[in-house]
Amino acid sequence: MKRFFTKHPKLMVAIVTMFAVTGLVGVMVSPALAATTAVVTVTGTPAYISITISPTTYTINSDNGANSGMDINTTYYSNPLGSKTSPSATVVDGECDFTISNTSSVGTDYTGNMSDGSGGSNPMTNVNGATPGAASYAAYAYYSGETFSAKVLLKSTGSTLGNFKSNVTAAASLKVGFQFATETGAWTGGVGSTYTLTITATVH
Repeated sequence: MKRFFTKHPKLMVAIVTMFAVTGLVGVMVSPALAATTAVVTVTGTPAYISITISPTTYTINSDNGANSGMDINTTYYSNPLGSKTSPSATVVDGECDFTISNTSSVGTDYTGNMSDGSGGSNPMTNVNGATPGAASYAAYAYYSGETFSAKVLLKSTGSTLGNFKSNVTAAASLKVGFQFATETGAWTGGVGSTYTLTITATVH
């Protein structure tokens, strides 16, 4: 083979050149080693809503000892300073019997409702307005830091979204109370009725 190329040097140059060009073309046409996929990691965190209230039971006018029964046509407050003591012009913590804790992961709005009465001698219905009637009561809610005159009506159902308190931040607590005005008609017995105050939280 060596003798052959020695006798034909031009042929050897041609063959070597052909292999060189072929190798160069192979390099030029091979695809680049680039990424053909791209990945995005997506994380979703739930807007978790949870509230607690303390205490969970309350008896109107219970701080008046032997005179702890409700009177007709009388306004009561869930105020530690006295059931018949109206809160200050600007409500303070010490005038609120309840604490709502926002255990949510987000800010929340609170809506309040108070049911019609059930059981007992004189279960009153919620008048859903400012003035109680012969067999109905009127109720409002207020919270610490609020101007008392800005208290909100507690309807039996259908209170508007966020009517009570707006944008309570996550992990915050709120001191609250309510005002309860009894019926104007006469009692027919002395057995107590039950009313349910419901605070509903929604995402702000």
